[in-house]
Amino acid sequence: MELKEILKILNKKRREIGLFIFCGGLLGLAASFLPGKYNTEASYFVGRTADRPSTEFFTYEGYYAQQTAQSYTNTAVGLLESQDLKRAVLEELRIPVTDTSIRKLSRSYRVSKNGPQVITIRVSDYDYNKSLNTFTVISSKFLDTSKKVNAGSDENISVSSLSNNPTVKQEQRPFINYVAGGLLLGLVSVLLKITFKEYLK
Repeated sequence: MELKEILKILNKKRREIGLFIFCGGLLGLAASFLPGKYNTEASYFVGRTADRPSTEFFTYEGYYAQQTAQSYTNTAVGLLESQDLKRAVLEELRIPVTDTSIRKLSRSYRVSKNGPQVITIRVSDYDYNKSLNTFTVISSKFLDTSKKVNAGSDENISVSSLSNNPTVKQEQRPFINYVAGGLLLGLVSVLLKITFKEYLK
């Protein structure tokens, strides 16, 4: 089919194309007003006390303590992502421990290493109370597990929250992105419809 014929068909269907694009834009606009997820977030600092405190600016003990803490930060991230911790969290929340529930829990929170000794946990859920409650249980199990691990390896290592209470924020859906996405969806939909209709003639 030549370009001239394609343009001719599109010109005939311009009202239909405009209607689909308009409806797509309205759909994107409506989606932008849907309530977003609640993100509950807090950061934790991993530190280690030097064996022999000193007033000197730099000591080998201080350097060793810092390096050990930085290394343990990776271990702490591993603990947060471990299946054992997830099972303990589900049991605390009184949710049956199944492969499905573990996958669902895994998708609901993220662990990020924001610095050599800083870990951030973020829990997302459409329900405010569920987001906060799940975060509280994860945080509690994480700190308890860290203490147990440290007691058997290095008691000088500590994991502490950087704030007394986690921050809870509701996601704001980007208005422009959703409307633009809706317009594009409408355009693609009508072009596919016209293409199949012409092909089946």
